Amino acid sequence: MPTQKVTVPDIGGAEGAEVIEVLVAVGDKVALDQGLIVLESDKASMEIPSTVAGTVVELLVAEGEQLAEGAPVAVIETDAGDAGDEEESAAKDTEAESEADAAAPQQAAAEPDSEPAAEPQQEADTAD
Repeated sequence: MPTQKVTVPDIGGAEGAEVIEVLVAVGDKVALDQGLIVLESDKASMEIPSTVAGTVVELLVAEGEQLAEGAPVAVIETDAGDAGDEEESAAKDTEAESEADAAAPQQAAAEPDSEPAAEPQQEADTAD
């Protein structure tokens, strides 16, 4: 199975951010965007997510280490067949949602909203 190295993404130019918590262990299954570690700089703390789904085969950091953008965090073993199917399925779902969202404004435009609002005002005028 293929492996992929996860690195620290752009963290706003923070140099020497300290690893304050490791959220996963070797052998853990992780999902896309699941937190792997927590970094703390002098400005903020931030969770570093996995860029792939799979199984952690190697952790490349420990608590107390100083990391910068681009530093390796972990090696994740991915199942290329399953990941591709999931991505393809997610893309189809997103496409279907986009089509539904595109149709919704057209339906809303076909039904003017001003008519229902006008009726209560007319009733209020006649009630006086």
